Amino acid sequence: MPLSSERAAPRPRVLFGLGAGVLLAHLSLLSGGLSGLSLDMFVSTATDASGGPPPTTVAAQNPATAAAPLPDELPPPVRTSRVRWIVPQAPEPVKAPEPPPKVVKPPPPPEPPLVIEPPAPPPVVAEPVPPPVEVAVAVPVPPVVETPPPAVQEPASDLQPGTEVAAGTVVGAGAGLSEAGLPPATPPPSVSLRYAATATVKGSTYSGSGTLEWRHDGQQYEARLATRVLVFTVLEQGSAGRLTDKGLLPDRFSDKRRSSERAAHFDREGQRIRYSSNAAEAKLLPGTQDRLSVNFQLAGLFNARPDAYAEGQMLRLPVTSVDAAEVWLFQVGPLATESLPAGEAPARKLTRSPRKDYDRKVEVWLLPGYAHLPGRIRVTEPNGDFLDMKLQEFPPLNLGQGPVSVP
Repeated sequence: MPLSSERAAPRPRVLFGLGAGVLLAHLSLLSGGLSGLSLDMFVSTATDASGGPPPTTVAAQNPATAAAPLPDELPPPVRTSRVRWIVPQAPEPVKAPEPPPKVVKPPPPPEPPLVIEPPAPPPVVAEPVPPPVEVAVAVPVPPVVETPPPAVQEPASDLQPGTEVAAGTVVGAGAGLSEAGLPPATPPPSVSLRYAATATVKGSTYSGSGTLEWRHDGQQYEARLATRVLVFTVLEQGSAGRLTDKGLLPDRFSDKRRSSERAAHFDREGQRIRYSSNAAEAKLLPGTQDRLSVNFQLAGLFNARPDAYAEGQMLRLPVTSVDAAEVWLFQVGPLATESLPAGEAPARKLTRSPRKDYDRKVEVWLLPGYAHLPGRIRVTEPNGDFLDMKLQEFPPLNLGQGPVSVP
C-alpha cells in the first residue's frame, strides 16, 4: 500500500500503549522493582549490541494492525529515557535502645549437702522355730554350801594360871559378861596436860613435847594426844565416845603416824570392831577400850574405888588398836615417889608386860593426888625403840583429893 505524502498522526492505540508503558516504568522505578532494568528494552533498534535479532515492532506483534497503512512519517525512535529517576532516601538509623541498668542479683543460697541414706536393710524373716521337744533329763541338785560368817578375832587372854585378878574386873575373855557387870568408874574432869617427850628410834635419841587433851560434858568425851619432835608431829591419836557410870564407851579410835591414818570403829549393835585397814573384825567385849582411852579408864577405876586394887593384883581390860584387839593385863605396882619435870609426886605404876615376842610394853604412872591422871607414860616397842612422856606441869589440886603421902 502506497504511503501518503502527509504524515499520519499516531494512532490512539499506540499512544495508549506507550503511556501505559511509561506509567508502568515510573511505578516500577518508584517501587524499586525495576531498579536493575533499562528503558532501552522498549525502543526498537536495528541491531542489538550482542548481535541478536532486532526487536519486534508493534505492528509485527499485533497482526491486526499490520494491514493498516503506516503514516508518512514515524516518530523518531526513543534512544534515551526522559524518566526522572527518584532515588529513595535511606531511612534514618534507628537509635539502639539504651541497655537497662544492670541488676546484681544476690547469690543463691548454698544448697544443702546431699545426704544419701543407706538403703534400708531387707526385712529379716524369722525362721520358724520348731516346737521344743521335752526331754526328761535328771538335773543334779547342787549341794547347799553354807557361807561361813566373817571371821571374828577372839581377844587373846594372857592370864597365867593362878594369877590373882582384882575383884570386879573382866574375868577370862569376858564371854557372857554384860556392861552392867563391869566395875564402877569415875573419869577425871576435863584437863589439858603437857609433857616433855623423849624418843629413841634406831639407836638415836630425840627430844620433843607432847600434849594430852581430855574433854567431856558428863555424857560425851573426846581425848587427843599429839607428840612432836623438833617441828615434826610423829604421833597423833584420837578417841571419842560416851560416858557411863562404868566409864568410857569408845565409838572411834584413830592413829596417825606421819601422813598415814588408820581407825577402829566400835559397832555396839553388831558387837563388832571394824577396822579401816581391812583387817578381820574383832569381837566387841564389854569394857573394851582403845590405846588412848585406856589411860582415862584406868584413872576412872581408881577414882571410883582407890582401895579395891592393891599392889600385886592384875587388872584385865580388853584393848584394841587399829587392826587387832587383845586383853591386856595390868599389874598393880607399889605407890612410890616419881621424879617428873613438874616435880616429885606419889604415883601408882601399872605395867602391861609383853605377852608375845612382838608385843609392846606399856607403863603408866597414875597420880592419886590429881584424879589419877597419868603423870608419865612410856611405850616400848619389841625392837627396843621407846617413847617416854613426863608431865611438865601439875594440874590444879581441885581435880583430885589433894596431896597424897607415901607410906
